[in-house]
Amino acid sequence: MTRVSTFQQSQTLIKEMMGSQYKLADAQRQVTTGHVAEYYKDIHMDVTNLAGAKSLLSRLEQYEANNGRVMNRLAQYDQALTGMESASGDVLSAVMSTINSGTTQGLYATIEGAFETVTNFLNSKNTEGYLFSGSNSDVPPVNLTSLNDLAAAAEPPTDIFENNDLKATVRIDENRTLEVGVLADEIGLEVMTSLQRLALWANGVIPSTAPVPTGPSNSFASPMSPEDQDFLIGEIARLETTLDNLAGFRGENGLNQKTMEDTMESLTLQVDQTKVFVSNIEDVDAAEAITNLNQRELALETSYSVLSTINRMSLLNFLS
Repeated sequence: MTRVSTFQQSQTLIKEMMGSQYKLADAQRQVTTGHVAEYYKDIHMDVTNLAGAKSLLSRLEQYEANNGRVMNRLAQYDQALTGMESASGDVLSAVMSTINSGTTQGLYATIEGAFETVTNFLNSKNTEGYLFSGSNSDVPPVNLTSLNDLAAAAEPPTDIFENNDLKATVRIDENRTLEVGVLADEIGLEVMTSLQRLALWANGVIPSTAPVPTGPSNSFASPMSPEDQDFLIGEIARLETTLDNLAGFRGENGLNQKTMEDTMESLTLQVDQTKVFVSNIEDVDAAEAITNLNQRELALETSYSVLSTINRMSLLNFLS
């Protein structure tokens, strides 16, 4: 005689059904959240690697954000230096034209326009403050407003600058820092000295900065005197040196821009790679997760069906 028992089978099937319910719930959570596990304890073997990768990712993304602002600042530096170089070139062209034509018409207006342009660029600012003030970013780095103020300043006009000597230095990635700051007196003293000399001579005053011209000044009156012409000829070399130095500052700034561009490309690659690493640890494959969900739903339905069948069975089914 065969012994028929449904109790043990029911208990086993109930246990299997509960396991299927747990697996289904886990599959549903994975599909909903996109994560392999809800708690770190469930992926304890990878927690150290995951925490380290997330910390690195946070730093890399912060570098990206900071470097974006630095690149904007470098672009503003380049714009200012280009404008100052252009204004100085206008003065040089006007001086050479005056020498060649023998007439000073328009020379002083060009000098005055160059002063305003240079001053505006040196006092340019962004949302963080004045660009060329060093760490003293809430104070305009040039403290005068007119060409007459420049003529009345010390020779050379070092007293017109309010910036300090602290240049901005930024960490651009995990291993490097870069000095990106540009100071007003560093780029502006030479051009302001040239403009001051021209303004003094136009006011009938002989400049005291080297090289000291012989004079006397005829204040660029017409017809132009030999002394005026000799003075202007002597200023050509100074203005050319000013242009060369401004071009040099632009070149240094351009190197910083190139360094930042290369660094941003590298950071973007590192961020993408780190995101992939993090995703490989904590994220599920969407297609695989949905497949698992469907399989576990089917397994649970099968458990329900088998358990229901067992519950409907009794010894009477086997008695005839």
